[in-house]
Amino acid sequence: MEKEGKLIEPLLIFLDFDGVLHPFADRHIRRYCDLPEFERVLRLSDEARIVITSSLREDRPLSELRGIFSPDIQPRVIGKTPILAIDSANDLAGSRYREIQCYLYDHPARRWIALDDDATLFPPECPNLIVCDCGFSDVVAQRLNRMLIGNPR
Repeated sequence: MEKEGKLIEPLLIFLDFDGVLHPFADRHIRRYCDLPEFERVLRLSDEARIVITSSLREDRPLSELRGIFSPDIQPRVIGKTPILAIDSANDLAGSRYREIQCYLYDHPARRWIALDDDATLFPPECPNLIVCDCGFSDVVAQRLNRMLIGNPR
């Protein structure tokens, strides 16, 4: 992608659903209530691409997961992370990060972030993680917007 004569590398957004696109406690009554705000922020930049990390990816095809998003955002949903075996409780810590690393091994990218509500699924102090404490809040929206424009701080 090119912007003002410079090549811009897409930002990959590794996206969880529960706790991000809706507060975890509201997953059954207000499903995807924060999706419009997430999509609004995405529309501020054409460079972002989405890779699904939600557990819904385990039993749903990518086409069905794309259908959750608005028609203009659907083409940006480019994949889902692989499912790695979890043999014990010890395997759970950092597991989402390992899934992302497996995806990145096959689809290299220098710019990526993860939107997730569970920091234990990542290494401590993971610089690529934006923790969503209660859905896609204003604070999360501002951080994502800064990442989209290339200013992570």
